[in-house]
Amino acid sequence: MSRSYLSKLKRKINLSILRLKDNLAYRRKLIKKKIKRVFEKFIDFIDIFKRFNNNILGKSRHRLTGPLKKHYDYSYAKGSVVAFFIFAILYKPDFQNSTFTKIDNDRKIIENIYLKQDILAIDENLYVTNKKPVSKKRNEQKPSEYSDRQILGFGNNISARTIISLFEEENYNLKDIRQGKAVDPVFLSKLPTGIANIDNIGDRKKLFIKVILPLVIYENNKILEDRNYLNQISREKRLSEQETVWLDKKFKEYKVKAGDIEELKKRMDVIPPSLAIAQAAYETGWGTSRFAMEGNSLYGARTWKKGKGIVPNDRGEEQKFEVLSFKIIRASISSYKKNLNTHQSYNEFRKARAIQRKEKNRVFGLELSQYLNKYSEIGDVYVHRLKKIIEQNSLTDFDESVLSQKKKPNIV
Repeated sequence: MSRSYLSKLKRKINLSILRLKDNLAYRRKLIKKKIKRVFEKFIDFIDIFKRFNNNILGKSRHRLTGPLKKHYDYSYAKGSVVAFFIFAILYKPDFQNSTFTKIDNDRKIIENIYLKQDILAIDENLYVTNKKPVSKKRNEQKPSEYSDRQILGFGNNISARTIISLFEEENYNLKDIRQGKAVDPVFLSKLPTGIANIDNIGDRKKLFIKVILPLVIYENNKILEDRNYLNQISREKRLSEQETVWLDKKFKEYKVKAGDIEELKKRMDVIPPSLAIAQAAYETGWGTSRFAMEGNSLYGARTWKKGKGIVPNDRGEEQKFEVLSFKIIRASISSYKKNLNTHQSYNEFRKARAIQRKEKNRVFGLELSQYLNKYSEIGDVYVHRLKKIIEQNSLTDFDESVLSQKKKPNIV
């Protein structure tokens, strides 16, 4: 390689380095200019506060100089930054004071929009709309006024005092319901906070019953709709394709052998409100348990799938179960009813209920409670306690309660 070529290459390299340095120097100048502009704008911004101080609050008679003036300007700078952020937050379009917003939301009854996974938390069938196969003969039973999407409400955690006030405004009281008044469709997605802080045990029980009762009746109405439709199509000689699809779906849902209509009828029936309320009251301590407040779990349902529930504090090291948690309390009620209507441990319960239905065309919780000794490890003691709860609180008064035929439910 010749010396002339090396010298040319060296000159090119040096020239490239000089250009790079020039570019870096130029960029530094640009950055300095931008910083200077920002600083000048900031100084102008500070000047606004100075003018406000001089013109609105009054100009000081004393002129500051030296270190004192520097300290004064520095204080203005700090105050300006703080003020700027405060004003920026306050004038942000979606800003709301969280404290006042919570109070305001507590007073509102809202209808929410729900995600598919939220609906699936209850039952995979709930995401399919309430449009069951339409039959001309099905007019005997009036369809439910409330769709699954309407009733799923995901409200914020609302205090017990707010709910009590809400019920008073709605004139929702148990005395009238015991005398035959229809239950207002006030559906809560979660138990109100602070139930345990209600000193009067009687008031605590009343609040719990008012929260649970509309949801229990609603779930029973859905079952009765299906039951009436089943009775209609079971009398037909030939089923349509839609009716056959619906029937196959119900056989699977209630875990019945395909074609066994009588067993399906036995399983497809309501759980009396007195019994549903009594069991929820016992399992949650009238709505005060950790599982009820954290996981919307009203009936102590267990799961052995890790991460699907709440680990009990007193669970033994060798035990692996968790208390199943739900996104909303209605999901817990739906799961509970499905359990009693499908699990083999409650065959005797369903047989006794079928006899009641055949003889009286009604079902009663106090009589049926004696067949739930397998629901708890304490067996007959559990049955005794359930009966005591039902009798002491006159819960049988609610076994024939119905929902008010309001067009739109109140959803919290």
